[in-house]
Amino acid sequence: MLRSLIAGLVLAFAGSRANVSRTILSCAGIVVGVASLITVVTAGDVGERFAESYTESNFGVAETFQVDIMGERVTDLDALETDLKRAGATTVSMLHRPEGELRMRAGGRLIDDADTFVVDADLGDIRRINMVAGRWFTEADDTSLAPVVVVNENLASEIGDTAELQIGTGEWVDARVVGIIEATAMDGGWNTAYVLRSAASDPVLFPGGPPDGDTGDFTMLGYTVRTEPGTVTDTEYVERLASASWRWGVERKDSIQVMRSDSAEVMDRMLGYMSLGLFGIAAITLATGMLGVLNVGLVTVRERRRELATYRALGANRFTLFITVVAESVVVSIVAGAVALALCYAGAAAADVYARDLLPSDVTLYVPFQGVLVGLGSAAGVGLLAGIIPAWRALGASVVAGLRE
Repeated sequence: MLRSLIAGLVLAFAGSRANVSRTILSCAGIVVGVASLITVVTAGDVGERFAESYTESNFGVAETFQVDIMGERVTDLDALETDLKRAGATTVSMLHRPEGELRMRAGGRLIDDADTFVVDADLGDIRRINMVAGRWFTEADDTSLAPVVVVNENLASEIGDTAELQIGTGEWVDARVVGIIEATAMDGGWNTAYVLRSAASDPVLFPGGPPDGDTGDFTMLGYTVRTEPGTVTDTEYVERLASASWRWGVERKDSIQVMRSDSAEVMDRMLGYMSLGLFGIAAITLATGMLGVLNVGLVTVRERRRELATYRALGANRFTLFITVVAESVVVSIVAGAVALALCYAGAAAADVYARDLLPSDVTLYVPFQGVLVGLGSAAGVGLLAGIIPAWRALGASVVAGLRE
């Protein structure tokens, strides 16, 4: 059987080389169909990575909640942050807009429309921070003698020389910019600055006193927290916080607002539906290509009856002829799949150059390994299916009638 298999493969390659025009015609439909499948897989992979990067940089990683205390003043921040973890959070960071107007200037020039957030270093473990330059906050920055700031690209371009940045409400304080991050959809095209909560920044951020002090008017205090996947819902989290809220001065349950902020599951579901639709279109295209290969295969068998009869007369068995016809179809399809794969690689490289400014820095366009497997696997499968019927036709042909032609 092994000898018959090898002989059939040799004859199949010889037949493909001898009928180049027929091979090219057979390839055309398969190239389009396989390229469509690879494109769908590539688009799905890029879409999944883009959705993950987009949601994690804008809203947080999976199971991220936004917690807002509104209407009542928190009297003990340490107790609140302890209870945020007791309720199920693994990582906690303040995400709070300072009360009052925090101004910025660089080189004596005021920076208009700067949106400022008070955060902790742990925000880098809750959101995906894509750095353009410098770094995100570290624990060592807590002891800095000057307020430590990270700005987005918009604000960095507005400032110019970040070493000259000053922040303040009543009087100006020199700030130390340690990093520049990519602008996100949450910035809305605005200038955004993240100021680390520390001993050096608190007098500037909270000139009327800290959020848990006796002075100042804090209408809302915000935190973002990360929980273990599947351990707690937003409703359960509110209940757990409300049961201990008296420890940090909040009496009413409706003063605690908890909302799940990440949206990766929703976007993944939408991408899944889109991928199914695109897969259906690609499958129809590939099936059309298979019919073309099948038609060419039937014509080829009819034209090669004398050749196939001669092989039988010279001692080739039925299995060898069957392998010859099927393998020729598979070879043609795999060649078409390789051509489609090469075109998709070239297209992905060109698209990556074009879309580089539109995608996050950690998302690139390329054909994933599963795209290669799907492309070549579907090409071989189509060739196999398209070759079986012509092969049975070849086996049923009369040797005597074929030799008389």
